[in-house]
Amino acid sequence: MSQQSLVFYITGASKGLGKVFTQRLLEKGHKVAATSRDTDQLKSAITNASDDAFLPLKVDLVNEQSVSDSLAAAVAKFGRIDVVINNAGFGIGGTTEEMSDSELRQNFDINFFGLVNVLRNVAPILRKQASGFVLNISSIAGFVGHYPGFGAYCATKFAVDGITEGYAAELQPFGVRVATINPGYFRTDFLRAESFLTTKIKIDAYEAAHKVEEVHRTQVHGNQQGDPAKLLDVILHLVQNTSIENVPLHLFVGPDAHTHAKDKIARLNKDLDTWETLAKSTNHDDVVAKQQ
Repeated sequence: MSQQSLVFYITGASKGLGKVFTQRLLEKGHKVAATSRDTDQLKSAITNASDDAFLPLKVDLVNEQSVSDSLAAAVAKFGRIDVVINNAGFGIGGTTEEMSDSELRQNFDINFFGLVNVLRNVAPILRKQASGFVLNISSIAGFVGHYPGFGAYCATKFAVDGITEGYAAELQPFGVRVATINPGYFRTDFLRAESFLTTKIKIDAYEAAHKVEEVHRTQVHGNQQGDPAKLLDVILHLVQNTSIENVPLHLFVGPDAHTHAKDKIARLNKDLDTWETLAKSTNHDDVVAKQQ
């Protein structure tokens, strides 16, 4: 895609990364169909937006018909969709034992199944266009999961990364580019109470995990190193300058994300080397004989 004006469809646009992305894209002359559960909040969050460039949409991501209708409205207004940014999501702190079934499912409903509703319903639009770029906002927590008290959130983002890889392979023959964005810490309101929940049950034995959660709420929040506006600059560079053959499946953004990803890759390589002989000893004897 060139430097021309593009049409973006962004979920979770009334706050956090989505709000910054929407505001700055409009300032740069792009068009944005932006979704939120609360359009009043969305309209008040996005200032100085012209009616011809901004389409606020009330969408329940868990309701597939709501998602489908919003995509149809975007196409009806703008004629096409060039870039989808699946950004909506929230976190929940708590250990696996403390997590209730309903809390876990609620997290998956928005972070994963809501995202999949968008992927499913935008696919025919992008296939017909034979173009488009889908960016799923995941997290470094979609690749590195050894954070006590954050297992549920990590699991939703691991799921996002997994389905993105499959979706990318499925849509590539139609000229559609797909990638996950795996940010580290960026300075948004994600760690505030309305975006980062906590389990109702707390078990005293998990005091260490609770302290990690509390540190995020009281010390990390407001001090994240990443600038959301610069994250958007990276995304625009990716969209405008990357051919389908060179799209990264996972784009780790931020020095912290890079460090954590490389550390995990090193651990994986160590495990592969340590356990290689035993791990490869599992074939049927007749297969082993043929290999020899």
